[in-house]
Amino acid sequence: ANVVCFNAAISACEEGKRWREALGVLSDIRGRRVEANAISFSAAISACEKGEQWPEALGLISEMRARACELNVVAYSAAISACEKSERWLEALGLWNSMRSVFIAPNVVTYGAVINVQGKSEQWQEALGMFANARLH
Repeated sequence: ANVVCFNAAISACEEGKRWREALGVLSDIRGRRVEANAISFSAAISACEKGEQWPEALGLISEMRARACELNVVAYSAAISACEKSERWLEALGLWNSMRSVFIAPNVVTYGAVINVQGKSEQWQEALGMFANARLH
């Protein structure tokens, strides 16, 4: 099997909200002579987001960095959303800052999650500022 097949399996797990199984497929990739790519990791992070598994999402972001795998807005947005759903606002804002420091442009999902995090953490002024910034993009 090639990486495309593995990625399809991870995405199917994501759609079925089966984060454990998605991580299992990602683990299977590591045991083969197939290199996981940004799509593999992003789909697994999205599965973790749907399962509200923020520690696993953060671990996958760290693994992407360690493997020099290209981080992208999908991976960051899913990880930020996982933190937001679990009310881990410090972690979510840390991911936001990390994403911005490597010049990855946020998308509507990213902005929405960060604005929600700021609102939940009573940072309403920052949330309004973020909303104004999002409207410009």
